[in-house]
Amino acid sequence: MTHLDDVLLIAAHSARSQAYVQTLAAHGLMPSHALLLGEAPQSPTTPSEPARELMGVLLPDLGIPLSRTLADCDVPITCLATRDINYQQVIDAVRERAPRLVIFSGYGGQIVKPPLIELGIPLLHVHSGWLPDYRGSTTVYYSLLEEGVCAASAILLDTQIDTGPVLARKRYPAPPLGTDIDRRYDTAIRADLLLEVLRRYQASGELDVVLQQEAEQGNTYYVIHPVLKHLALLSLPGAAD
Repeated sequence: MTHLDDVLLIAAHSARSQAYVQTLAAHGLMPSHALLLGEAPQSPTTPSEPARELMGVLLPDLGIPLSRTLADCDVPITCLATRDINYQQVIDAVRERAPRLVIFSGYGGQIVKPPLIELGIPLLHVHSGWLPDYRGSTTVYYSLLEEGVCAASAILLDTQIDTGPVLARKRYPAPPLGTDIDRRYDTAIRADLLLEVLRRYQASGELDVVLQQEAEQGNTYYVIHPVLKHLALLSLPGAAD
């Protein structure tokens, strides 16, 4: 197991964070420290689906607690009660660790504010969608409806929504009908691209920007209507003709 000495993970207790650490663990590449936000959920009462590979990405086992995967990989953990990425305690903890890179996997719907960004430490976020064409929320479903594929984009966060410099973009095939897109496939493709970016960073020590976005270009989407989401799911391979 390789630990990236200058990389800090900030993580919510979420399916995305589970996908991130399970994919990184499977490939032997982990951050040197993890900052976990909020309270861990109770263990599920029903068995979870085991992790498995699907079309080249690893669907996570959502029954494995985030903290267990990190502990199994000897990643030290600091737990903070707050869920707010902009809380002063979070900023202080990042400043104290002084990493060269932060992997951001916080709670959804939060915009990182200037105090954290002004620390000058790159905040790596993997967005679900091909930027700048698909900014905003639930973009995986809009992409399926309009293009028949999914995508992920690795960016450095700024104070706007999904407008930061792009480090990598990748398209992924639509998953088969019946796949848990929200919690397993969408998180798995993001984890796959995160792994690619971290491998490049490990090799070069640099974060190469492939696209500087213009905020006025591209499209911003909002939470998809249930009917449109249903149509997107019906478009998946294996759906009835």
